[in-house]
Amino acid sequence: MKRDCPTIQELLAFDAVARHESVTLAAGALCITASAVSKQIAGLEAFLGGRELLQRNGRGVQLTPQGQVYWQKIAGGLRAIETATFEARSGDAGAGLLTLASVPTFLTKWLIPRLPAFSKKSRQVTLSFSRHLEHTEGIPVGVDAAIRYGTDSWPGVVSEYIAGREFVLIVARSLVEERHQISQPADILGHTLLHHEGAPTAWRQWASEHDIAENYTMSGPRFAQYSSLIQAAVNGLGIGLVPRILVQAELTEGVLLTPCGSPVSVDQGHYLCYRPDRVALPGFAAFRTWLLEQGAESRGAEPSRCPPAVR
Repeated sequence: MKRDCPTIQELLAFDAVARHESVTLAAGALCITASAVSKQIAGLEAFLGGRELLQRNGRGVQLTPQGQVYWQKIAGGLRAIETATFEARSGDAGAGLLTLASVPTFLTKWLIPRLPAFSKKSRQVTLSFSRHLEHTEGIPVGVDAAIRYGTDSWPGVVSEYIAGREFVLIVARSLVEERHQISQPADILGHTLLHHEGAPTAWRQWASEHDIAENYTMSGPRFAQYSSLIQAAVNGLGIGLVPRILVQAELTEGVLLTPCGSPVSVDQGHYLCYRPDRVALPGFAAFRTWLLEQGAESRGAEPSRCPPAVR
């Protein structure tokens, strides 16, 4: 019977070479010889009608344009097979590998410090982290859920608010102590204001609530990630306006201060986004419950016990 799909050995060899950009390293990862890897790649190229997937690049190899497109399309399926196999081999209905995509600053500054508590509570669940998703991307195959930042506008998925709507003014202690007195909102005038690309209206709202003309808060450098903006503030490069949950450690340590003005609540934050069928997985259900409880605790609210709704 004629097959319409390459062999799994051919696909695994191609995937390994694509990831390592080396036939030798791919062979080591697969525990086979380099010649065996080359033979599998040749077989795959022949199956695809003689189209070249790889090209030499010095001592290594790189994907051809067609090879890059093909790899992007099959990689998610291979990761899904790995995840399914991991779960099947665990022999425990509550066990599993959960793959999450997350915006970087939330992951490093908020989620990871809390994960030891989750791991202790749910030892049978293993978390793996994928690259974060662009705002317009859907959740790819092989990713169970995504922690995204925005205004709850992702169609076709369940999206549940975690935390991050409360914004506070931040400034380096050294900046205040050495050069400037910032004790009331008007004192920020003339300072460099640091902006986040994903929160274009935050400064405007802060100005409105503190009786400052909006035009005074429109200029200043823009940052794509909160981690960079926070670091700029720590180093005295300007005054920032960021979600409180992302600077709790710096505020506690006194590296950053909130010198004046009350927090403002914006219409965006960090959300857990997932396909509805994920809730049926015991491991994901345990993680979701824990994550939403942690979010509610960090924003000083009671955890919601309501079932999720598809949006």
